[in-house]
Amino acid sequence: MPRPKYKISNYQLSGLKWYLEVKIGFNILSKSDCRKIAELIQLEMGLSISESTLYRLFLWNNNDHIPYYHTLGILSQYLGFESWQKLEDNIEQLLKFQFSFGKLKVTEDFNSLLKYNVHSNALRPLHDFLEQFPKDLDYNYRCVLGQELFSSLKENPNRNIDFFRGFSKLPVVRSAFFEFLADPDFSIPDYEFGLSNYLVAINHENSWEELQDYIFANTLLLRYHFMRRNKSEVVRIGNLIYNEIQIDNEQFESLFIFPRMRYLTYKLLYDGAQDNFNLEDFQQIKKYAFEKFTIGNFEERRIIIHTFLDSLQVQPDLQLAMMNEFILHFEDFFYRFPNYFNTLSFSQQIQFLNPNAAAIYPNGVL
Repeated sequence: MPRPKYKISNYQLSGLKWYLEVKIGFNILSKSDCRKIAELIQLEMGLSISESTLYRLFLWNNNDHIPYYHTLGILSQYLGFESWQKLEDNIEQLLKFQFSFGKLKVTEDFNSLLKYNVHSNALRPLHDFLEQFPKDLDYNYRCVLGQELFSSLKENPNRNIDFFRGFSKLPVVRSAFFEFLADPDFSIPDYEFGLSNYLVAINHENSWEELQDYIFANTLLLRYHFMRRNKSEVVRIGNLIYNEIQIDNEQFESLFIFPRMRYLTYKLLYDGAQDNFNLEDFQQIKKYAFEKFTIGNFEERRIIIHTFLDSLQVQPDLQLAMMNEFILHFEDFFYRFPNYFNTLSFSQQIQFLNPNAAAIYPNGVL
């Protein structure tokens, strides 16, 4: 008896592809990517999906491939869902949530109502809409909302000053946009102003959570000014987070891995801006990074290696040496990437390792 096939819609395919890219940590763009996914599924589940099946599913034009229901079931289980029906239901809920802020089908080229409001500076109704959501909105909803805010602000033909002035205190904007879709490259116009407004609502002495948010925003600003060679601002911000606040070991270890690693490693940028690279500090940071890398999961490892290497811009020779040392000691981590990773330039490899959501989800979810 032949296996049943199942026609899936464009938005279901987009949702499945998004979930899979989040899981594997790279975008599906070529046959080599499909080959690696097939290897990972075989390795982790002992189940077989061919690279050609994945290629036809995700990279053929016009969504004209009708997969076997069995294939969708394997992919769903690999992604942590009991069945394709469970994953399909989840994607449907995400689509409905996107409709709530006026985002239409993935195949249409119209701006969402949210994007239209941002670009036309019609912010009052958007503020009232976003105000209804709590900071701890469902994680996947925050993903799609944060991405739409990110792309709307990045593509805004006008200034974002009014948006940042009026929205930086809204809980869901803080969590879905500033924290989840952080923009360390400051590609969004007026993003520095936005982060400064984000910081206005924070008193790092109030709670562990506000301390974490304070470190998160200030380390992004420190890196931004380092990249712009603005030494006085690097030193000013570095003094705030390294000299004016005291963080004991328990507080430090309680921080989420991203702000923790930024706080630890960007001390090298702070020292470098003062022409005071400290080899002893570097050795301590290296020891900590390797210890945490050894016990971390895939996401944590990616954050650790990229943040550490990023901070070593101050010492390019050390940056290359550390990449080679990670490759030598942690072959299992690099096995998860397509084979062409080894053919990339060093700067391309660092970008490939980028764990920031804005780099991983450039085209949104659905």
